[in-house]
Amino acid sequence: MREFLLQVLNPVGVLRFKPIPHAPRLKDLKNKKIGLYWNHKARGNVALDRVKELLSSRYEGMTFEWFETPVSVEASKEWFENIKKRGVDGLVASTGD
Repeated sequence: MREFLLQVLNPVGVLRFKPIPHAPRLKDLKNKKIGLYWNHKARGNVALDRVKELLSSRYEGMTFEWFETPVSVEASKEWFENIKKRGVDGLVASTGD
């Protein structure tokens, strides 16, 4: 009879970052400018197009601006600061795999 050694590993990655609080919710979406952020993950652009369609039909005067980063490139703090300078009131991001 042969003996084998089985080593069991935890498949969950170890997070090495400090969580930051989420941005406060907008009280109203009427006449707001919303950023749509796509990181080029599969069909995320389709999901964002649908979000735009649904929000536009529900809230008067909304405008949208599209933002992207290359696939698998994390948006930096400076990237988000630049979006704030563009006058965006809120941001919807798509993720997935």
